[in-house]
Amino acid sequence: MDEDGTDEAERVTEAIDGRSAWPEAERVTEAIDGRSAWPEAEGRYRLELTEPDEAVGMDVFATVLDLTPRSPETIVVDIELGRRDTLTGDRQTALERLAANPGVTAGTDRTSGTAPAGMETVDALARLPGDALTHAVVLDEEGRAIVERRTRTTVRFALPETGYEDATGQLAPAVVDRIVRERG
Repeated sequence: MDEDGTDEAERVTEAIDGRSAWPEAERVTEAIDGRSAWPEAEGRYRLELTEPDEAVGMDVFATVLDLTPRSPETIVVDIELGRRDTLTGDRQTALERLAANPGVTAGTDRTSGTAPAGMETVDALARLPGDALTHAVVLDEEGRAIVERRTRTTVRFALPETGYEDATGQLAPAVVDRIVRERG
């Protein structure tokens, strides 16, 4: 809690709602709106799935995180699940784990904010129902996007050429065929 009585979770909520003077507000809203800064020195790619496929989306997300030369620092999330939703087992635990981060706010029907980009957070995202994920973007220490999942059908990411070549060797050929180079 800061001297003005506002904690980080409140700031994130205000940033998402567009009513914040917090210095990180623009970075959070840019991430959630899909306007994150992307690195200039890396190629940028996009996978559009014609039908939602949670396993493919998470596979690409995890592969990019494994291969990026940059250090993932923060994940900005927006999930259409909150305290009123009835979840059980792993899904309930995953939402609770995500909401336990000081930068994440769990509302009645939406959970959003920033969390450290560790395996625990990525694992929690993977365990939540895929149709609930509105947006997740992993940012490096400079606030540049590494990988982004938007809705259930879009994954955007940035990798240097060698990292992209490694990714294509690890992903299923049918998935690789659907990746489009946006830039670089």
